[in-house]
Amino acid sequence: MTYSEDGDTVRLEMTRDEYNGVLLMLGRLAGSESRNGDKQLFWEAIAFVNRLNRTNPNFTQYEIPEEFR
Repeated sequence: MTYSEDGDTVRLEMTRDEYNGVLLMLGRLAGSESRNGDKQLFWEAIAFVNRLNRTNPNFTQYEIPEEFR
Protein backbone atom coordinates (compact mmCIF):
# COMPACT_ATOMS: atom_id res chain seq x y z
CA MET A 1 0.00 0.00 0.00
CA THR A 2 1.33 3.45 -0.83
CA TYR A 3 0.46 6.92 0.43
CA SER A 4 1.02 10.18 -1.42
CA GLU A 5 -0.08 13.80 -1.11
CA ASP A 6 -0.77 16.49 -3.67
CA GLY A 7 -1.83 19.69 -1.94
CA ASP A 8 -5.00 18.91 0.03
CA THR A 9 -5.50 15.59 -1.76
CA VAL A 10 -4.30 12.32 -0.24
CA ARG A 11 -4.02 9.20 -2.36
CA LEU A 12 -3.90 5.64 -1.08
CA GLU A 13 -2.99 2.95 -3.57
CA MET A 14 -3.70 -0.60 -2.46
CA THR A 15 -4.36 -4.06 -3.78
CA ARG A 16 -7.92 -5.33 -4.17
CA ASP A 17 -7.32 -7.60 -1.15
CA GLU A 18 -6.26 -4.61 0.96
CA TYR A 19 -9.30 -2.67 -0.23
CA ASN A 20 -11.59 -5.59 0.66
CA GLY A 21 -9.95 -5.65 4.09
CA VAL A 22 -10.72 -1.95 4.58
CA LEU A 23 -14.36 -2.56 3.66
CA LEU A 24 -14.50 -5.53 6.04
CA MET A 25 -13.10 -3.44 8.90
CA LEU A 26 -15.62 -0.67 8.23
CA GLY A 27 -18.42 -3.25 8.13
CA ARG A 28 -17.29 -4.67 11.47
CA LEU A 29 -17.20 -1.18 12.96
CA ALA A 30 -20.71 -0.46 11.69
CA GLY A 31 -22.01 -3.80 12.96
CA SER A 32 -20.43 -3.33 16.36
CA GLU A 33 -21.87 0.15 16.75
CA SER A 34 -25.27 -1.06 15.61
CA ARG A 35 -25.23 -3.74 18.33
CA ASN A 36 -24.06 -1.16 20.87
CA GLY A 37 -26.95 1.12 19.94
CA ASP A 38 -24.78 3.95 18.55
CA LYS A 39 -26.87 4.77 15.50
CA GLN A 40 -24.90 7.96 14.76
CA LEU A 41 -21.55 6.17 14.45
CA PHE A 42 -23.19 3.33 12.51
CA TRP A 43 -24.52 5.74 9.87
CA GLU A 44 -21.25 7.72 9.82
CA ALA A 45 -19.41 4.49 8.92
CA ILE A 46 -21.98 3.69 6.22
CA ALA A 47 -21.74 7.24 4.82
CA PHE A 48 -17.93 6.89 4.71
CA VAL A 49 -18.26 3.65 2.74
CA ASN A 50 -20.55 5.50 0.32
CA ARG A 51 -17.97 8.28 -0.12
CA LEU A 52 -15.16 5.77 -0.49
CA ASN A 53 -17.09 4.10 -3.31
CA ARG A 54 -18.56 7.24 -4.87
CA THR A 55 -16.90 6.60 -8.23
CA ASN A 56 -17.04 2.79 -8.07
CA PRO A 57 -19.41 1.65 -10.84
CA ASN A 58 -19.81 -1.77 -9.16
CA PHE A 59 -21.08 -0.36 -5.85
CA THR A 60 -24.67 0.41 -4.89
CA GLN A 61 -24.81 3.35 -2.50
CA TYR A 62 -26.54 2.88 0.85
CA GLU A 63 -29.42 5.23 1.56
CA ILE A 64 -28.68 7.28 4.69
CA PRO A 65 -31.71 8.40 6.70
CA GLU A 66 -32.14 12.18 6.66
CA GLU A 67 -31.57 12.50 10.42
CA PHE A 68 -28.08 10.98 10.08
CA ARG A 69 -26.85 12.96 7.06
